[in-house]
Amino acid sequence: MLLIAAGLPAVTPVDTAKRTRAELEAGLKALEAKHRSEKNPAQPVAPKEEGAPAEKPKGKGAGADLVIKPDELKRARGELLRLNGYRFLCGLEAEVKLKDEFTLTCKYGAYLCSVLGHIEHTPPKPAGMEETLFRKGYEGTSHANLFSTSGPDGLTGSVDGYMDDSDEKNVGGVGHRRWCLNPAMGATGFGQVRGFSAMWSMDGSNATVTNDQLVCFPAAGFWPLAYYRARTAWSISAEPGRYQFADKAAPKVYLLGGSDRFPADVKGLKELKVTDVRVSREGMGTPQCLIFRPEVLPRRGTRVGVVVPLKGWTAPNLEYVVEFY
Repeated sequence: MLLIAAGLPAVTPVDTAKRTRAELEAGLKALEAKHRSEKNPAQPVAPKEEGAPAEKPKGKGAGADLVIKPDELKRARGELLRLNGYRFLCGLEAEVKLKDEFTLTCKYGAYLCSVLGHIEHTPPKPAGMEETLFRKGYEGTSHANLFSTSGPDGLTGSVDGYMDDSDEKNVGGVGHRRWCLNPAMGATGFGQVRGFSAMWSMDGSNATVTNDQLVCFPAAGFWPLAYYRARTAWSISAEPGRYQFADKAAPKVYLLGGSDRFPADVKGLKELKVTDVRVSREGMGTPQCLIFRPEVLPRRGTRVGVVVPLKGWTAPNLEYVVEFY
């Protein structure tokens, strides 16, 4: 498997572009095989903390909602596999693991959202909720990606939602995606209560990874349509200590034919309209990210070329091609 392991050189579009379709498919299958070979984790048990209550804090109806059921753990493992799949495709280390502490805290966060009736990262305390329960739930909501659906299963498909992150509310920062693709992430947790779920995002346990990656979504090279939604905004996360996008960076995106050489043959190519262009410098995962939405509905074989000025790169412009399959 072509995984970027701790301590190895940073991944760049040059690295991901070298991978063949066969190598990508082999890597994804290896992740699935590893997933199938691992036993379902035991139900997480909350660690005893000094000053913590002897019993699980309860609120109205909280008892059953705070029990982590086996089928929920199974769905959490499925979302973890999906997360590692995205990370592998982007050239990052794809060995993020579930951590009991994070799973439990996200369970409380999902419960708090269910009481509120909506997702909110820094919510007020609901009337009548026990303080200990609220604090644990708040820890979950304020350290996690949050997801909701009108159906009873708020967990399945949540990672795809985080990675899309292209709705009007989130496209300005694609923060959920940036946390998912944080090179330093080594562990996470998923918690669900009915149509609400949380994924622990603020983990930096993979701290030995060099923090100068240049992470593109979709990544340069081949990209499977199964990991892409229509009208998804694209992004390039660049460590600001090494690279620098101009505040008004203007990426150019071209639709390529099957034999067009890029960027040598830019003249005469169809330039695609690009909207939602913004450089986000908020501290979400990698704290510098260029976001742009090309007007393209890719099909199998669609090739797209990207050109954008980037200070600190090996040339004045970062140039790469994405080919969908």
